[in-house]
Amino acid sequence: MADRPWRAAIAIVVSAGVLGCGQSDRSANPTLAPALRDAASQGRFSDRTLTEASGLVQSSREPNVFWSHNDSGNSEQLFAFDSTGLSLGTVRVEGARNRDWEAIALGPCTVGSCFYIGDVGDNAGRRDDITLWRISQPTVHDTVTSLAERLRIRYADGPRDVEAIWVTPDTSVYLLTKRPDQDATGRYRPARIYRVPASAWRDESVAIAVVIDSLPIVNMPGDSRGWITDAALSAPDGTGARRLAVRSYRELYVFGIDTVSWRPTGVIEKCSLTALREKNSGEGVAWLADGRLMFDAEGEGARLHTGRCP
Repeated sequence: MADRPWRAAIAIVVSAGVLGCGQSDRSANPTLAPALRDAASQGRFSDRTLTEASGLVQSSREPNVFWSHNDSGNSEQLFAFDSTGLSLGTVRVEGARNRDWEAIALGPCTVGSCFYIGDVGDNAGRRDDITLWRISQPTVHDTVTSLAERLRIRYADGPRDVEAIWVTPDTSVYLLTKRPDQDATGRYRPARIYRVPASAWRDESVAIAVVIDSLPIVNMPGDSRGWITDAALSAPDGTGARRLAVRSYRELYVFGIDTVSWRPTGVIEKCSLTALREKNSGEGVAWLADGRLMFDAEGEGARLHTGRCP
């Protein structure tokens, strides 16, 4: 794997004990990142049973329809709502189990378009394997989904806590680590990207997720506001420019995407999310057609927000 320009910078700042990715003082100090532009509250979740919205995805089948889900300890349901948070109903995910659903992504599949649900949460870093569930994209008129396909996954280097996934046009799934992580020397590493190849869906054995890259986001102990909680790939239907949005509780990063290797090419923008004033844990992010982003958070009646970076 060839080194990226940011790798040397990361090594320098981490070895020096400084939080940042070597781009500039703005990157090293979150308070210097520009605020999200045009930040606005769109409304609240009207379904008061959606209390731990841990993912966010926009439908490609129906206009102004979004989907989310609760995380661990909750039922195997997806919640539909419009851009103001007004409930449009729920659908049961047939054949699935919710151990700790932390992410949802839209991507292609053999039936056209599918939702990929990431049962990937692992706060303690102890799960021997995690699960991806894949279903045909539902509509608000459905009460139950197609039978979920299950893909069991193990990380090549041991358990990892993840809350961010995305899917590329070849149906490979990418997973991004959430928390601080140390290498063998005790140094803190940048967030790492694991890849599950498309071929894994055709194999009934446990798939192995392998590190293929990293992002210039270095989380340190005691700084939980920097933990990564979601990611979204723009234009999942294959049209338009490709960008990857990665959010934490505090910040948003936007990366370019190489459409040959499907790897991030570098930071395009970085914005502070303090303008959202999220009272609870900010969990989800999704691209809108006009280039804005939508954000959701955990909590009963939590607000939905939109904004641009920068």
